[in-house]
Amino acid sequence: MGNIEKKTDSLLVIRQKAEELHLMKESKFSSQLSEVEILKLIHELEVHQIELEMQKEQLMLAKDAAENAIQKYTELYDFAPVGYFTLTNSGSIIELNLSGSQLLHEDRSKLIRSQFGFFVSDDTKAVFNKFLDSAFRAHKKECCEINLLLEDST
Repeated sequence: MGNIEKKTDSLLVIRQKAEELHLMKESKFSSQLSEVEILKLIHELEVHQIELEMQKEQLMLAKDAAENAIQKYTELYDFAPVGYFTLTNSGSIIELNLSGSQLLHEDRSKLIRSQFGFFVSDDTKAVFNKFLDSAFRAHKKECCEINLLLEDST
């Protein structure tokens, strides 16, 4: 079942429950309200419905703006002139940009879930491991300088 079908089913269930609650409450109130009070309630409901429609419109605009921002920053990330890598605390690559895959001379899809440490030279592996541990433990910006093992692209 797709997301749209799930949402539609969910909305139908909510509407059904609302109808049931409305019927239960209707019998209590309808006999106690005057015609003027009923008209006031109808007016309030109509105003509230318009408010909800306006809020929906604002939410749709905000959603569109968010989607545009996501696309913009995804493109900035993907096409940045330097390699960006997002790593787990164990050094596994979970995200990288195109420059990152070019830097490692490997297809981007093959690098996902691989260990970044495989590309770090033995003489700087300790520096990289210390950096990784410190970055995740301190939850702050860290930096280090390492040497990468790269295949000759010639």
